[in-house]
Amino acid sequence: MKKITHVMLYTLVALLVGTASADQFYGPHGNNVGRAETDSNGNTRYYDRSGRYIGRAEKSGNNVRYYDSRGSYAGRAEISGSNTRYYDSRGSYSGRAEQSGNNTRYYDSRGSYAGRAEQSGGNTRYYDRKGSYAGQKNR
Repeated sequence: MKKITHVMLYTLVALLVGTASADQFYGPHGNNVGRAETDSNGNTRYYDRSGRYIGRAEKSGNNVRYYDSRGSYAGRAEISGSNTRYYDSRGSYSGRAEQSGNNTRYYDSRGSYAGRAEQSGGNTRYYDRKGSYAGQKNR
């Protein structure tokens, strides 16, 4: 589940690049779990609920590279139209996201459905593979 949550979080970065913004993330019970700050170049810094820096994403063209809090390379995403493919730090394929309108569907490395996101206005709600509410992002 943690890996899929990261995939969902990274997909948001890929979809929302190009605008300066701050996003708040909430868990399924409404508790704040962190925030992301995206600059006008599409680079994003992530913080946990207590405000500690936990990593960043850097966008270059249709590629996003992810780094942990120590600055170590953590993986990448390749964006092609409405599809995004994710790779871990060793270059192994770890999953994909397919966007259609305001909805995004996530799949793991074996192609199994892993969950979805539904965007409405500036907010995005996340659901796990069974359809249970998993949290949301508020802009």
